[in-house]
Amino acid sequence: MPRTTELGKIPAVDLAYALNRLIQEGKTSIAEVRRFAGERPARIAALERELATLKTGHVGAKRVGRPAGTRAAGATKKPKRKFTMTAKARAARRRQGQYLATLRRLKPAERTRVKTLARKEGVAKAIAFAGKLAKAVPAKAA
Repeated sequence: MPRTTELGKIPAVDLAYALNRLIQEGKTSIAEVRRFAGERPARIAALERELATLKTGHVGAKRVGRPAGTRAAGATKKPKRKFTMTAKARAARRRQGQYLATLRRLKPAERTRVKTLARKEGVAKAIAFAGKLAKAVPAKAA
């Protein structure tokens, strides 16, 4: 992109011609030109505020917009809580895994019997019952 000093040397008529050619060739659109033209006053105002800040010093400046938060200058993220599982929860998960593993080896009819037993008398008894049923069924030959 050419420097603004270089553009300042080009007559306004030539700049208007170049802009029209860019629009005709599809390199830019009228909407983009209007958007950039509309941004100009806001950009000038922002530069004036920045200049005023530099003149008066940082302390006396009034910041417009969102104030700098904790993430402004590479602030560190809050560390995640370390997950600790109780012995009771670990045992429950182990039982659940054993239960699912024993169900997988059973036929659908036996599986429903084990599920009803688990609901009525608990998972531990259902695992033992499923183990007995699985031993009664011969394993498939590989």
